[in-house]
Amino acid sequence: MIHPSVTRRWVAVDHPGWRQAHASSVLAVDGALVAAWFGGTREGTPDNRIWLARRPAGSAAWGEPSVVAEGGEAHWNPVLAHGPDGAVWLFYKRGPLISRWATWFRRSGDGGATWTEPAELVPGDAGGRGPVRNPPLLLPDGAWLAPGSHERWDGDASWDAFVDRSADGGRTWTPAPVPLDHRGLRGAGVIQPALWRSGPTVHALLRSTEGSAYRSRSDDAGRTWSPAEPTALANSNSGLAAVALDDGTVACVHNPVAQDWGARCPLVVSVSPDDGDTWREAAVVVEDGLTPVDDDPGRRPALPPPWSFSPADAGVETSGVGEYSYPAAVVAGADLVITYTWQRRGIVEARVPLSLLH
Repeated sequence: MIHPSVTRRWVAVDHPGWRQAHASSVLAVDGALVAAWFGGTREGTPDNRIWLARRPAGSAAWGEPSVVAEGGEAHWNPVLAHGPDGAVWLFYKRGPLISRWATWFRRSGDGGATWTEPAELVPGDAGGRGPVRNPPLLLPDGAWLAPGSHERWDGDASWDAFVDRSADGGRTWTPAPVPLDHRGLRGAGVIQPALWRSGPTVHALLRSTEGSAYRSRSDDAGRTWSPAEPTALANSNSGLAAVALDDGTVACVHNPVAQDWGARCPLVVSVSPDDGDTWREAAVVVEDGLTPVDDDPGRRPALPPPWSFSPADAGVETSGVGEYSYPAAVVAGADLVITYTWQRRGIVEARVPLSLLH
């Protein structure tokens, strides 16, 4: 059941510019919110573009979405972040195949109103450098850590994570692998890390094919990482988000289903008081597949039917029915602000009071 203090509203839904929308990112900018996602026919089709919308400070409504990146091939997985230079950065993937996509970026000096011309993050990239799904982490010494991963789909699929490190404000990047012992794994591995810092240690929580999230850590500012190991936190092989709160609590937004390619419903916030050693799972429910967003009777939620995703190098094929997934999260004032995919038809913003997470 969704807590009465949790509020939800549409960012965008059932737009004529897409048949499916997915994989949002959200950023707080001077009291406003900026969200980005990709939308087109389905994952991997050439008409997928990166869309962006803003909710001005003090406004209760999101503005009309507009296209911020497009051009002849599939666009995927936008990531919004505050850069070391003070600008807002937008990273995104381009390419028809996940195994060969490349990371591009744009920068904005006015909170997302205008943008620089698109540029490739690492020239010659094939496989995706920089952040793959969750935002980079800026360290006190000025280093910038981007959580990345590579997916290989030829033969038996194999997934591995890494963290790209930049010491010069994002001009150059050096990847550091997250070690993973693939022996004994049921599935492909781990991807899409989420990063947070506690003191001198940087932590990574990773999506996996093994029914639970995996974890790694770095004690040398992201230069090397411990072997990824399973946690007790359920993961359905779907994207997750993790945010460190001011009191040291770590909040993770995820689908608490311990099954590879399992149901992406419900969507919950779990909390850890000890950097992921232990978790209080499903502390707050964000989406249950039963409660309408904004009490909107025209768009009914749905529970997942007995179905399966059809994953491939060119993207997942799915109807989207009953899917509430790929959360992004940021602290804004007294709330944890979450955006997520709603049945592939659009994006929802949810606000969870931080008081519910302590």
